[in-house]
This record gives sequence, C-alpha cells and structure tokens, in this order.
Amino acid sequence: MQDNSDDREDRFCEIEYQVTRKKIGKCVKLGHGLNGCISEDKLTALSKVVDYIHQRPGQMNADATFSVTIVEANIAATLLDKNAQYLEEKYWSTLMRMLKLCDQIRRYLLDRLVPESEDVRLLHDTLNNPALWMKHIFWQDGVLQRGSETVDLTYQDIRDLIMQGTPKEEESDQCLGEIVRNNLKSHHQMPEVCIEILMRRDLARGYPLTHRLLIIQVAQTLSCERGLPVRSSDLILSYCSSILRDLVDVEAAGFPYQTPDLMMEQVLLCGMEGFLEFTGGHYERLVLAWAHPSGCFSSFGNKYAESPLRMVRRASTPTDFGCDSHATGLAAASLSLFVRENVENLFT
Repeated sequence: MQDNSDDREDRFCEIEYQVTRKKIGKCVKLGHGLNGCISEDKLTALSKVVDYIHQRPGQMNADATFSVTIVEANIAATLLDKNAQYLEEKYWSTLMRMLKLCDQIRRYLLDRLVPESEDVRLLHDTLNNPALWMKHIFWQDGVLQRGSETVDLTYQDIRDLIMQGTPKEEESDQCLGEIVRNNLKSHHQMPEVCIEILMRRDLARGYPLTHRLLIIQVAQTLSCERGLPVRSSDLILSYCSSILRDLVDVEAAGFPYQTPDLMMEQVLLCGMEGFLEFTGGHYERLVLAWAHPSGCFSSFGNKYAESPLRMVRRASTPTDFGCDSHATGLAAASLSLFVRENVENLFT
C-alpha cells in the first residue's frame, strides 16, 4: 500500500511540474471590477492567510495541516483548468507562489507534527496528499432543499445546534481511522463503526453533521464505501441540504459563538461537492469580512479577544492576534475553493 501512496505523491509532483510549464495567457475583462476571473481582494486574502500559516508552522495542528493540503489541491486544480490560460500574469504568479508555500508547509508539518492519538496520526499520514483531493468537481445549483429559517431561535438554541447529535470529535476520529486502516489493508468496506454513526437517527446538526459528510468524503476518496446501506451520493445530497438549513439558521441568529468557524466548515465541505449554494458572493464576502489584518481568522468571526463564552474545540489551537488554527485553516481552504470555482465557471 505504501507503493500506492508514493505513486500518488509522484503524480502530484508531475502535476506541479505541468503547472509550472503552462503558458500564461491574456487577461479576460469580466466587468464588475474583476480581472482574470477572480477579484483581487479574494486572492490577497488567500495569499495573506497562507503567508500567516507559513510564518507560524509551530502554531498549527493536524486539522490545519489537512486544510493546507486542500488549499494546495485547489490551487493546483485551478492552475490546470483550461480557463487558467485567461489569468493575468500577476494572478498566475501569486497562485504559483502559494502552491509552493503550501507544499513547504505541508511537508514541514508532516515531518514535525506529533498527532495526539493513533487515529489522528493515521489520518495525518494518509490524507495529506494533495493528489487525493484533486478530483473533478461537478458544479450544480438548485438541487438542495434550502428550507426557510427557523423563527425565534435563541442563542441557547444555536449553542445546542453546534454539537447536536453524533459523531463527537473522538468518535469521528475513530471512524476515520478505521477507514484508513481498511484502505491500508486493501479492504474496501465501510467500517461498522462508521455505518452505525451514519445511520443513527439522532437529528445531527452543526459539527456532527459536517463530520458525517467528511466521513463519506474520506470513504469515497479511499474507496471504502462497500457495505454502506444507502448510496453515498444520496447521503451527500441529504447532508448538504440539512447543512444549508443549519447555515441559514446560524446566519439569521447573527453567527454567535464559534459559528463563523462552523460556517466555513459547511462552505468548504459542501462546496467541495459542487453545490454552488455554498460558494456564491454572499459567503465569499462574509469570509473576507472576518479576516484579521494579519491574514488569520478566529472561530468567532471578528471577535479576536478571549471571551467568557468561548467554547474551545479539541481540534483547534490558539495562534497569534487572538486567532486559532482551525478557523485559519478553514478560511484558507474556503478561499482556495472560491478561487477554483470562479476560474472553472468563468464562462458558465
């Protein structure tokens, strides 16, 4: 199995080489203040957050490493897309610089970071290969059941929503670790512990719901879906419809507590499935508005100082300027997805 991993890494090196040799094209004038497919503020924000992470690798953890891997995959996919020929040279150069920085960050963290558990170590060593995440995205709009916002939600309702249902973080790590173990043994079954989580009818919302989606995505990526009693595509559609309703509710409540972090996780994971409801200008502007001048992000949006209501997640660590590693990584990955979507749908 190690040979397969090496093959994937070699394939990514080949992809990166192809990117460096691609001919730079002319800028396409798109109107609305856009040049070369993507707005400058989006690229600037992505560049700043990648620089922030690159300058502070010691403040990053396993979740941030995975986010950097997703950024690297999205940038490579963007530069390899047929529409990349229309990027202005300065945009091309910025994306190439970030691609190389992400590669440096990822390799450094893979070498130096010591994950806190055996499950997280397995995930860290296996999933941080950009070639795994460069799958084609089929962009689509209007297929999700949006629903309307829930009226009269209190802050306590939102607080309960954030971690409602299963899996909790340790359960999620255990399930994902079992998927990796099955993959390493060329046993392409969905682990029983994961099936139990996915089939449990406990009205999962918030992070437990996004983690169910991540379980499906990892199982698909590692070809370990066999035995799942429901088609994974049906689960993805159901989960992202429910995630969109959660997003509508937390926005209606004004994004209290760490729901800005939750929102970016929702946008990233469902956006990676091609649902354009999560990648439009509205959510792009929200993410851009939460950026600290240094480039980093806080799970609490524009609130960077310590708060007595702060709910600390195990998957996040504090970083400079009152930011944290989880939100900073998610923001980088979300911004890279926005850029990729803009380029791939240039003429759509």
